Amino acid sequence: MSTWTHAPRYTPEQLAQVLGGNPPTPEQSEVISSALEPMLVIAGAGSGKTATMADRVVWLVANGYVQPDEVLGVTFTRKAAGELAERINGKLEKLAEAGLEIPRDAAEPTPEQDADPDDLLLEDGPGRASVSTYHSYANTLVRDHGMRIGIEPDAELIGEAQAYQLAARLARSYEGDLSFLTSSFSTLVSGIMRLAGDCAEHLVAPEQVREHLDRIVEHGLSLPYTEKKVEGTSKEVDALISSLRARAAMADLVAAFQQAKAEAGVMDYGDLVRHAADIAQRIPAVGAAERSRFKVVLLDEFQDTSHAQMVLFRGLYGNGHPVTAVGDPNQSIYGFRGASAGQLFSMPTQFPRLTSDGERAPAAVRHLTVAWRNSLNVLQAANTVAAPLRQTGQEGIELKPLGPSPFAVDGEVRLDWYPDSVTEARAVVASLQAAGRAHLAEQGTPATRAILCRQGSQFPALMDALDDAGVPYEVLGLSGLLAVPEVADLVSVLQVIADPTRSDHLLRILTGPRWRIGPADLTVLAERAREMTRRQTRNGPNSTAADTAVDLQDTSPEEEAESASLIEALDFLPGPEWTGRSGRTLSAEGHSRLTHLRRELRMLSTQTSLDLVTLIRLVERTIGLDVEVAARPGAAARRHLDAFLDAADDFSPAQEAAAGHGTDLAAFLSWLESAEEHEKGLSLVGSGVVPRTDAVQLLTAHASKGLEWDLVAVPGLVVGQFPSSTVDLWTGPSSGHLPWDLRGDRESLPQWDRDWSTRRDWADAAKSWTLKHQKEGYPDAYRDLVAAHQLSEERRLAYVAFTRARTLLLLSGSHWRGENSKPTQRSAFLDELHELAQTTGAATLGVWTEPEDAGETNPFAKRSTAAIWPFDPLNGPEVVVLDPEHPEDLTLATPVPPRSRPRRAAVETAAAWVSTADPLDAASSLAAPSADRPDDGRSPQEAELARQVGWVLDRSTGVGQEDTGAVELPSHLSASAYVDLAGDPAALARQLRRPMPRPPAQAARRGTAFHAWVEDRFGATAMLDFEDPQDAADHWVDDSLDLAPMKDWFLGSRWADRVPAAVEAAVETTVGGITLRGRIDAVYRTGGDPKVPFDPEAQWELVDWKTGAVPSGQTLEIRGLQLAVYRLAWSRLHGIPLENISASFVYVAHGTEKTVHHLAGEEALEQILRQATGQETEGSPARLH
Repeated sequence: MSTWTHAPRYTPEQLAQVLGGNPPTPEQSEVISSALEPMLVIAGAGSGKTATMADRVVWLVANGYVQPDEVLGVTFTRKAAGELAERINGKLEKLAEAGLEIPRDAAEPTPEQDADPDDLLLEDGPGRASVSTYHSYANTLVRDHGMRIGIEPDAELIGEAQAYQLAARLARSYEGDLSFLTSSFSTLVSGIMRLAGDCAEHLVAPEQVREHLDRIVEHGLSLPYTEKKVEGTSKEVDALISSLRARAAMADLVAAFQQAKAEAGVMDYGDLVRHAADIAQRIPAVGAAERSRFKVVLLDEFQDTSHAQMVLFRGLYGNGHPVTAVGDPNQSIYGFRGASAGQLFSMPTQFPRLTSDGERAPAAVRHLTVAWRNSLNVLQAANTVAAPLRQTGQEGIELKPLGPSPFAVDGEVRLDWYPDSVTEARAVVASLQAAGRAHLAEQGTPATRAILCRQGSQFPALMDALDDAGVPYEVLGLSGLLAVPEVADLVSVLQVIADPTRSDHLLRILTGPRWRIGPADLTVLAERAREMTRRQTRNGPNSTAADTAVDLQDTSPEEEAESASLIEALDFLPGPEWTGRSGRTLSAEGHSRLTHLRRELRMLSTQTSLDLVTLIRLVERTIGLDVEVAARPGAAARRHLDAFLDAADDFSPAQEAAAGHGTDLAAFLSWLESAEEHEKGLSLVGSGVVPRTDAVQLLTAHASKGLEWDLVAVPGLVVGQFPSSTVDLWTGPSSGHLPWDLRGDRESLPQWDRDWSTRRDWADAAKSWTLKHQKEGYPDAYRDLVAAHQLSEERRLAYVAFTRARTLLLLSGSHWRGENSKPTQRSAFLDELHELAQTTGAATLGVWTEPEDAGETNPFAKRSTAAIWPFDPLNGPEVVVLDPEHPEDLTLATPVPPRSRPRRAAVETAAAWVSTADPLDAASSLAAPSADRPDDGRSPQEAELARQVGWVLDRSTGVGQEDTGAVELPSHLSASAYVDLAGDPAALARQLRRPMPRPPAQAARRGTAFHAWVEDRFGATAMLDFEDPQDAADHWVDDSLDLAPMKDWFLGSRWADRVPAAVEAAVETTVGGITLRGRIDAVYRTGGDPKVPFDPEAQWELVDWKTGAVPSGQTLEIRGLQLAVYRLAWSRLHGIPLENISASFVYVAHGTEKTVHHLAGEEALEQILRQATGQETEGSPARLH
């Protein structure tokens, strides 16, 4: 029943004319001017839902139906909340500026047809709408009303990192029965967090889970094995019962976890929503007060809400209140955290409208189908892959395809089917390069480019192809970073020093290029591990590795246990004379290397109490990663290590980092394992990511949601990869899944039919039927139902990936994948688009390899390669392809070209200079090129090594102590170092000659903590941005840092409600041959075309937050050079004119802004460099004295 009190005064079209915006489409107009009653808006990807919601609020306010402060908007991320608030409140301000009357008493309405935009009058004080995140709203509700359900007002909200650490401590000290849990410790902690989150999101107590699982097991065991055999079992039956019992034990751990949180007086994000839903259901007065306060409610991204969030808002606003839910079921890809497309379809019945006779009827459903982002052909491809989803709409709700905007260009969708995945990776990179050049030539601006993968396992081949082509790239998302070799090395060391069961990670270390333990020594170490395990088994469960090490006895091979720990074998390494039962012994060199490795790991294991970032940096230095990465050419060599450090920094609670306390390493590793397992939302992608024009961005399809690029490639479209063939059953062996029949959205999920007369059928029904069952016409088994359900999930993911592209979409797969001996099958998605190409021309065929042309066997499976192992890490492996007819004859083998330049000769030459040459002569010879070593023949690594050798020689001759020798500038400087160069070049020279760490300071800790708080407000560093309440950061800071005054000033400043276009934006640019790098704290945008991400016509403001004293005069002018570097870098990165970029320092401790006018341009910055160094021309040596 409509609640109109009078006819509308203005149409959406009239308001658009007044406000100077684009006129709404008919669909948008219908949504904007809908009656004040519940409504579901199905908004396709890029259909302008945020603008439409803002326009609806403006229309309601302008027509006198609500006041601005009677509007509540709720969305997931802080960035999205900020954008929605800025849209709504910005348009309301324009409403007043335009002279439009905002009536507060509409007793005398003006008929719609009489409204004239030229006659609009002004009334001051329109107020502001309230916009929040889902968790922030729940946080406010619990804070205000928690005592009514027994929640203490001083209960502290803990972040995800702290929750993981609490779970890790609980698992470590738990005394209950864990005999059914056989996973690693980090997997156990991840399982606790997963099941605890599911229980909270679906409002199920862990005790209910335990009782439910016990009943299932009891029922299964009560059945006869078969109709003819009462007793008996099978591997399948035993595995299922073991899995169910493991899940029940996990439920006990979750119950203990909840008890631990209650005793500590803390709650996590899951508890927060659970308590808020409880308040909404149990305290009617709270709902009445909220409905009185907010006359209109907008729920954004409704397809991502959980059951608990549905119950919360239904309890508060579900009785005919004007709730507008906006979402897209085709973008529901976060089922792993409790969301489902089925929940969106239930909205009309969960939030019914009231008819004129007081009856309840389903809420109205409206659509937004005009896609403003995508080109015509990209849109056609997305519609094609989503077509089956439109046929499966639930609750009778129609799903419509997306349509093009009036401004859409044709664009291109190209389909490629390559002979093998290596060829595919290289071709994808080459295609993006060519398309980028074409885009620059046609548009005059560089293109943003991305490669979206279904699985992180696809990353290494693509990274190799990017490296080989010399294309800069950036891996986004935590699961993607874990595939980067240097990050994987770091994680392996962390796993080994944290968990003695992770022999898999030790094996990576042992066989890597640093230690190069050979096969023979590995075999001996494994034998040692097995003997220790056998002895532990004999001594009983309470025996230790040390007990075993001093009392080993020979046993038969049949008694060897499978759980042998290489880590314990290394930790209790025997003497060089030890001989195993097989008669083998360690080589002298192998024993020496293992001894050194053991010493190194033992040292690192004593440092795990350090804060996480410090520990990781220590590991990086200890294993030589910092040197190895520094030796790589290119300005972005450390990009991925730095991104991993950022992830660790974000995980560590700021209060602990500020106070110098450590972070539980096991909790961090559990979080990493969860990210790697899901390859989905646990990532550093979203609100803090800016599409780059200077690098190809590599990320998973899950992590791409909410982002967009000009050119997008989606490789690996083969059966088993995209769509994935993994069937995720809650009855399976993995820990942490809530039984699906306990989920709040169970009506939209397949269920395991347990009503069978025999135990074997009962167990088989949980998976797949045998061929015999299928022939007898048994109904679909649970596994088959789940597989069909997950195919729909994969379609949604493909739809999300395809709609990230603006103009070019490259879709590809390959006949042979990796080293598989069986050929792949084309993805159904690729086949459907192949048909589209044949019938409409909306897609084009590029390379299309027919099966007969790909060969009968996989060339990479058939091809046998050999290499000397272990190999020289400085030269890399010497790989050869063996002759298939005579593999034993290495003279017939074909060498494979090395992927990197050998470095052994250069390192040995440098070592010889240091050890044998006269120091002064050596320094002189290193400083200048010679006939034997011309300058243009030096590699960047050799030049850097020569410079560092020069430092050593300076010290040995006393030059360093006197600080009088010239020092050459490195190839790169930070922006702050450039400021030092301009202000005090002599001091910078001393620091370059003898780099010294700076002592920790309270001011630095204060600055770090304040930056962390600001970043958290904008969601730039949140690991799961949709789980950060507005005030969560308040718990993360040390009171001794005295941040409260700075925070109070910030919240009252003009910056508090502005949404930055970028936060902690990494930039680099070259000035006078020197690469300058830095991170811009915040970038704000004003004006321009909102559909153009980096519109050169917009105004851009760069902001640097400062917590120290306010400088003046020449000091401020010199420090302003930092902003000048940032401005030049931002201009070059995004093609924005310098005159459209301003920059300011904001001194929050003093409430002062200092806008630096007359910022230095490119020539002035180069001149400063030349004056400080005496550099005559670019390219000539730049030295400080």
